[in-house]
Amino acid sequence: MKNLIGAAVSLIIFISCEGKQKSSKYENIEVPNNQSALEMEHIDSAEAKKILETPVIRYQNSINGYQFNLPFNYRINFIDSGNDSGSYYQFQWKINDKFSIDSNAKGFKRFSVSNFIPYIPSGAGEGDFFVVPDLHSAQLKISDVLKTADETFFTDHNTAIIKLDGRVRAFFFEYLPKSKEYLIYLSNTPFWNKKPKPTSEEELNQLLHQLRMAKSIMKPIGNQNKDWNSYKNQLSILEKDFFNTINTETKNAFSTDANLKVYAPADQGNFEYYTVFKNNQELKAVWAKLQSVPKNGVISITEGDKMFQYLSENNFRFFYNSNYKVIDKNTSSAIFKRDSEDSFCLITQNKQFFIFKTFPALTTMSKDYYKNEIEFYKELFENYN
Repeated sequence: MKNLIGAAVSLIIFISCEGKQKSSKYENIEVPNNQSALEMEHIDSAEAKKILETPVIRYQNSINGYQFNLPFNYRINFIDSGNDSGSYYQFQWKINDKFSIDSNAKGFKRFSVSNFIPYIPSGAGEGDFFVVPDLHSAQLKISDVLKTADETFFTDHNTAIIKLDGRVRAFFFEYLPKSKEYLIYLSNTPFWNKKPKPTSEEELNQLLHQLRMAKSIMKPIGNQNKDWNSYKNQLSILEKDFFNTINTETKNAFSTDANLKVYAPADQGNFEYYTVFKNNQELKAVWAKLQSVPKNGVISITEGDKMFQYLSENNFRFFYNSNYKVIDKNTSSAIFKRDSEDSFCLITQNKQFFIFKTFPALTTMSKDYYKNEIEFYKELFENYN
């Protein structure tokens, strides 16, 4: 990229993982900044329009004085960059004579976005939003951005998919007139960590989904239908493929071993993602006991409770020696919160299986940190086939 003077000189990634680490055939690979992972094709405008106009289930996140309206599977965090030359994070990009993105500049703010669907191992980060004061009435245009790019694959009035310094990235900008600032999005997705390597179609599809996220981040949220079809239509190719892969893996495990009681598929980061029990008498007894608790009711489980020992004996250890509150329930699913810590468990029953997914307590997390994630997985598991 012609005018990219600097980049992040140090990157700190905090990854929260649940469950036990498992051995796997997957391993991480790195692609140098000056190499393109794929030979890209230019994007079909009709396909881009279809993706960008797909209705999105969103939620509002107020952070550091800004209100962001994000798709259900995205999280955003304010990153204090320090705004001085000694900061661990350094980023400068001169777009035109009047407008530069400079992490050392007064008023610069950085918000990191991540995706809770782990379609890339150890790669939840999907780039940054930068808030840049408009000090010189820059009147930024997308044509200014394209002049700095090595190649352009898609563009409209305020977005582009471009190659910068050998990497294909999504770019978006919007002017915020009240604060006289520009909101800039620049993706930074480590596609090279995924095995097998994504196709150009898969990469570009994901980048278009990122642009859709960016384009709607300041738009108001209207009425939303949170059914499975709405969730499914919103997913990218790579996100759908992730769930299809672990679903197939799980069903194959049970079909090839008639004696198998439990299976926990792993994501590509080598960590157990959820736990699936075969529907049997032991699980039916556990489910009946848990379902007997009314919504907002509490059940006390001791370490010696024989009914729940079946779960721990099969390597699932959420229900033990604590009080558990029923956050929500229906005839197919129930959500429990452990009183001793802010951790949750979603349980869903179908004809063949009981599916358990835990959401572990984190050092810093908001009250509704897992709300969107639990709602999504409830719909996913209830439509598991």
